[in-house]
Amino acid sequence: MSRNAIGSVLASLAFAACASSPPAAAPVRAAPAPSEEPAASASGAPATPEPEAHHHRPLDLTNACPHEVHFYYGEQPGDGKGQSVTVASGATVPVPRGPDGTVVVWVVDDKGAGLASVPVTRPMRHLRFDPACMKLDANSTR
Repeated sequence: MSRNAIGSVLASLAFAACASSPPAAAPVRAAPAPSEEPAASASGAPATPEPEAHHHRPLDLTNACPHEVHFYYGEQPGDGKGQSVTVASGATVPVPRGPDGTVVVWVVDDKGAGLASVPVTRPMRHLRFDPACMKLDANSTR
């Protein structure tokens, strides 16, 4: 597959509008409490804080399909390790990445069965489900 074609997935989907369910909330990490600050070492020098998690470039998904669409972020729909979301027509939502900066984004039916997927790599920034409800594009530019 050429570089220009990477991240583009064509799927012939028999896709109908599905009943809405509220999108799952992304986990929010709270700042450490003052009691969790690194303690000074025995030598009196402050302890070196652990390196923070690598921040990946933002990734968003736009649903250009005239229907709300169900998506799953994870290796395999139904594996219990990912996140299910429903995206309204015309809406753009953030997509969480894995620790390595990658994620697999699935279009799923109303029962959660996978219909089509695209593996997202670190350089990619944007996903778009097209107006014909047939193509999921992933790219590094808008």
